[in-house]
This record gives sequence, structure tokens and C-alpha cells, in this order.
Amino acid sequence: MKSENSNIKVTFIIPSWHYWNDPIKHQPYWEMHYATHVKSAGYKVSIEDLRVSDKSSFENMTNEIEESDFYFYWIFKTGDAFEIYSIAKILKKRFPKSIHAAGGTHVDKEPYDSANNFDAIVKGPGEKAFLKIIEDSQESKLLKIYQSNYSEIPFSSTLIPEREFLPDNLIVNNKLFTGYADVPGTLTYFSRGCIYKCSYCTYNVPNSLQVRTPTQIKNEISYLKDRYSIKGLLVKDEVALNPNKKICSETLNAIQDSDVIWRGQTTTLATYDQLKHAADSNCLELAIGVETADEFVMKIIDKTWQDREQIFRFGENARKVGIKIKVCLILGLPGEPLDIVKKTIKLLEELQPNFASVSGFLPSPGSPIANDPKKFGIKKIDKNWQKYSHLLFRFADDEDVGLPFEYDTSSSSINNFSREKIVENIIEVQNWLKERGMVY
Repeated sequence: MKSENSNIKVTFIIPSWHYWNDPIKHQPYWEMHYATHVKSAGYKVSIEDLRVSDKSSFENMTNEIEESDFYFYWIFKTGDAFEIYSIAKILKKRFPKSIHAAGGTHVDKEPYDSANNFDAIVKGPGEKAFLKIIEDSQESKLLKIYQSNYSEIPFSSTLIPEREFLPDNLIVNNKLFTGYADVPGTLTYFSRGCIYKCSYCTYNVPNSLQVRTPTQIKNEISYLKDRYSIKGLLVKDEVALNPNKKICSETLNAIQDSDVIWRGQTTTLATYDQLKHAADSNCLELAIGVETADEFVMKIIDKTWQDREQIFRFGENARKVGIKIKVCLILGLPGEPLDIVKKTIKLLEELQPNFASVSGFLPSPGSPIANDPKKFGIKKIDKNWQKYSHLLFRFADDEDVGLPFEYDTSSSSINNFSREKIVENIIEVQNWLKERGMVY
């Protein structure tokens, strides 16, 4: 069967990531992850990386893409949806017999919109679904929707992504630890999903934490060290310090045994013992989603499990064990007080993190806020996916792609700002951070 499969050509497409100031800094983990699974079935698999394209249009970007039997896409961020839709349409016109299918968080949350732009879509994980699409197409029984359940495909049962689909310089760079040293690094996931249900977020897919085994973690780090000579890892898990003490300990032991430095993100629920173990495993930095300096807004976004005391306790414990802190904040959330900028800066001054990132609020499709906008004082949400970014003015003054919504500023039930005011607030806080060297 595998020899027959080798005649079938499959290409995964990485979009330009137009909203990133430096799209080469991060790697397309999920495209490599699913490409690895398709390749393991014997198919001829490649990845077309449009991040390196300097072309001016979708037409030009796709002109050099070779013909394949299947083109697959993983739309992790809604900001990529319009571009990927356009690429699929152009490639389908060039190669009418080709089959196009997509999965990812955006597809999960906008299945009808997505189904109109592809021959088939994947809801849920894609390890088995992409293979099924190929098989069914060969037998002329292709379905429109392929549904898989994360509970049936634990992360520990999946393959470690091969990185050889891309050139070495697109896998390893010295930019991920800029605030520390000239360290060759790359990124990976040791878990997928999130157990929380914040009302602004859709990254809790699945709504659980599926984890790699300690053996898998050691094997992957060994592969990355031997093949790419990495010395640092950006762990992209939504919650790098698992709330389950046993799992957390096993994960950190595996990293510690592998002798690499790392940074990641976690929640303020992490205990002193977990932070101490993380420091012992060579963790240099942890990002925490504080999100807002206002307690009322914290309730609105359904993050009542976090309060000021907990945030400051985390900060104190992290400093005790020598881990640097990066605070993640969102401006433009519903219900912000008139003095949100003042409160935000005061929080930063008191907490004294080493770094901070400020995002613009994004009503991501499928999030509780996007599903019931009137409840949160939103009168209009723009579904032009090209506007869906949260990275406003972080690295450059022209990064004004975001805030695709409009509040009802006349509402008396909840205080909300105009887009212009939100932009003004973001710029003010971003400038405050840049002046203090807290952005990277």
C-alpha cells in the first residue's frame, strides 16, 4: 500500500502570517505535525512556506507552487483565513483536479464559512482525518466534513513532528532568547489544549490538557539537539506548568534531564514548588495571562479564578526562584474603566515584571463574547478575516491590523470605548513599555 501511496502528492500550505512583524521567528508547528502523520502513511509530502514570499498578491505567491493531488491547510488563527481561502481558490483554478481541505481552530469555530471554501474540512484533530480525506477521494466518496474527537486521539499517541520539511534556517534561529543570549532555539508543544474557558479565547481546543509522555519529551529534545544543535526551547503550550502536580513534575524532570534552557507560558495558579522545579529545569522565563488590571473586567472575561493577590504571589515566587516574568495584557476588553491606562501602568509598576506584551482585544469566532456580542456591549463585529490580529503597535508603528468590532458606546449597562480610544490606549501603554525595554 505504501508504494502505491508514494505516487500521491500532498502539499501543506503555510500562509504568509501577514500580521507578524517577523513571521520567520516562529515555526509552523502544526503544519509539520500533520505533514508528518500523512508522510508516515507513505504519501509524498511537502510543505510550501509562503512566509518567505515577497510577492505582492495571492496570485503571485501561488504562481511557483507545483501541482499536487492534495493541498492541506491548518487555520490556527482566524487572521489567516481570508488569505488561505484565496490561495485555495487560485490553486483550484490552476489545478482543477486537486483536492483542498482545511482544519484548525478557525475551521472548528466557523465550519460553514470554511466549508464554502474547501472540498472538505476537518473538525477536531487532523491526524486521522487528513488520511481519510485522501482515501475517500481516491475511492470517489469524499465527504464535506470529517469529524474527529480529541478524546480519541490523545497527544501522547501522535508522532513527533519532523522538521526536515523546511530548510534549517526556518526551523532554528537566534531570536527566541533575544533577551538573554545568542542562543540557537526552536519551538515545540509538550501539550495541547487548555482547561479554562475565558470568554475572549478560543485556544481551549481541546478543553483539556493532552500531554506528551516524558519519553516523548526526551526523544524530541534529543532529536532537536542532535539534528539542529539547539540550546533553547520555546514551549508553546497554553499551560506549560500542568495543574496536575504529578504530570507537571514528570514533564519538568524530562526537560531537566535533557539539558536545554527554555521559556514558556503558564497560569498564576502555579505553586512555589512548581516554579522552583521549573527553575531547576533551566526555565528562564514564564509568561502569565494577567489580561487586565481591572477586577470588574476580570469577572466579565470569566477569569474569576485569578485575582490580584494570586498574581502578586506568583510574581514574588517567580523572583525567589530566579525565573523572569512576562505579563500578557489585553486592552479594549468590555467594561474597561476610563482610567484603564493608569491602572495598567500602576499594576506593572507594582508587579515589576521583566517583560510585558499588550494585545488588542479580538472577538475570536466561537468565543463566548463573539457568540453573544450584545451581552458585552458590542454592536458590530466585522467578519473581514484580514483584520483579525491582536498584535497592534507592539513592534512597529504601522501595526494597525486589529480591533475588528465596534462597541455601543451609548450603552449604560457597560462602559466601552470607541476604536479610536482603544488604539490610543494601546499606543500609550506600548510606548511606556518600549521606553523601559520591556518588549521583545
